[in-house]
Amino acid sequence: MEQNNAAIIDAPVENGNPFTDRASANEEVRLKKAAGLLATITTRKRRRPVFGVLFGPPGVGKSTFASESDNPIFIPTERGLDHITVPKFPTPRTFIEFYNQLNALDKEPHDFKTIVIDTADALELLIWERVKAEGKVKTIEDFGGGYGKGFTRAREIWTGVLNQLTDMSERFNIFLIAHSHIRAVSDPILGTAYDAHEMKVHPKSAEIIRQMVDLILFVQIETTLIKDSPKARKGRAIIGEDRTIYTAPGTGYEAKNRFQLDNPMEFNWSALQEGINRFYGR
Repeated sequence: MEQNNAAIIDAPVENGNPFTDRASANEEVRLKKAAGLLATITTRKRRRPVFGVLFGPPGVGKSTFASESDNPIFIPTERGLDHITVPKFPTPRTFIEFYNQLNALDKEPHDFKTIVIDTADALELLIWERVKAEGKVKTIEDFGGGYGKGFTRAREIWTGVLNQLTDMSERFNIFLIAHSHIRAVSDPILGTAYDAHEMKVHPKSAEIIRQMVDLILFVQIETTLIKDSPKARKGRAIIGEDRTIYTAPGTGYEAKNRFQLDNPMEFNWSALQEGINRFYGR
């Protein structure tokens, strides 16, 4: 009996170790998947349309600038395009009307190459009205019992819009036009506060917009300060006719770009397009 048991114990397993075989098979699959993922690595720049924000004070020519872009279509969330000859939708009265217009540009065939939302701050008012209707409240501050929940809900709707615009920016240039306002900025590095031009939207909304766009352009009319005497504390502002775009962050305004654009640069579409072409040509 002992010999038979020993013979059985020492007998080789014809089919091998199933656990080892399974581990080897899993490792082979893993290596194949890894090889497939490694094959997707790229090093070259990938050119795609531009997703950006253009903001500045009223009347500086932001809509005219965007009208010079490549085959544009405007969604005018506020009045202001009546004197510009450019394709445009009727001004949406509700967020649903705006969304239907945006969705038509996303889903239906057309030849437009640049989609302009004019303005982001007027779109935000439509979003706030949507939030108020959703919560059945009179003010956005009352939504969900207060404590900023209405603005948080508005940010969620903004995120949905921006996600769709991001997808669309694989096929079209996307530009959000916004007015500017001045807000006090507390800089922990400087240890003091200073005034800066920012997009005229709620900080919660502005935060997500900044994260998702490729560039933020600030435009203003060049102004010269003249003092009556060298010791005078105040001076007179002389407003000129030249307009300048700022493309990189600076004290007094917010801006950014991912295209190594000149800062500042001329206020015209061809200058922007030339700068972007130069970036992709490097």
